[in-house]
Amino acid sequence: MVLDDTADLFYPVDPAITIIQQPLSFGITPEGNVITRKIKLLSDVLKLRKLVKQLLPDLIIATEYPFSVATILSGAKKYSKIVSWEHHHFYELKRNTFWEKMFRLSYPKLDAVVCLNEDEKKLFSNVNTHAFVIPNFISVSDNSAALTGKIILTVARLTAVKGIDLLMKTSKLILQQNPEWQWKIIGNGDMKEEVMQFIEKESLQNKLIIQPPVDHNILSEYQNASLYVLTSRNECFPMVLLEAQSAGLPCIAFDCDTGPRHIIRHNENGILVEKENPGKLTETISALITDEEKRKRMSENALITIQQFAPEKITELWKQVFLMPDKIE
Repeated sequence: MVLDDTADLFYPVDPAITIIQQPLSFGITPEGNVITRKIKLLSDVLKLRKLVKQLLPDLIIATEYPFSVATILSGAKKYSKIVSWEHHHFYELKRNTFWEKMFRLSYPKLDAVVCLNEDEKKLFSNVNTHAFVIPNFISVSDNSAALTGKIILTVARLTAVKGIDLLMKTSKLILQQNPEWQWKIIGNGDMKEEVMQFIEKESLQNKLIIQPPVDHNILSEYQNASLYVLTSRNECFPMVLLEAQSAGLPCIAFDCDTGPRHIIRHNENGILVEKENPGKLTETISALITDEEKRKRMSENALITIQQFAPEKITELWKQVFLMPDKIE
């Protein structure tokens, strides 16, 4: 069920899946006022209740806190197991006083909360004792990065939470010190104009490159790069690190809360840097640029360590938790 204004999907979906599209915001909208938003919440919950009654699902997996709260409010627990599948860091999605109360009241009633790493499990265990860890999965690429291209890659929304301001500070120094290298950013966001102005001001044209995402499959971009850099202020379990490592790309990331440390093994398949420290990040990137042997070693290790997130292993975790009714009491 796609709770958005469009049913269009960026990623391919198996044809066996039936998609229902309903633009339900549950009152989380800049439009209107406090009263009209509460009326919208009630109206959308009633619509959700009607839909769930028609479908009578055995299991409902909600992907963000408003959807989890609304599903509980809809009364779906009468005939369905309800699970929240958390893709964001616990503290990233800000909740106002009302939604914080609804969150605290609703989450203990969920049958389970699925988290992407152990740190998030600890945080969510404070609101639901049935918290489980099921990471994202990735398949290893048939062709790994050759590490011959002098390209640093970042795939991210151009927003503050992704540390784009920190990336700009770092890239200025890196690209000045290493004029034969390029830093490519694939993504869009509200900081795009700021990045464009920065490129113009610092004369980094054809050095710091912004490329809009046009396809979900960007494997070739990973394969053409020699280094992946993640500058986020927080991450739950960044798929971009999985994608990069599946192509044998060495990764450098800020050791932010909470995801990178569960993917990057420091100095083995990548490097973790003190969070929000562009100076340290610059030093680390510079050192790895000049150490080709270390990059190759990390690439080889990445192709080994990424096996822990193989689809068959993660699928088994889903089966253990959800396909066996006794797992959720």
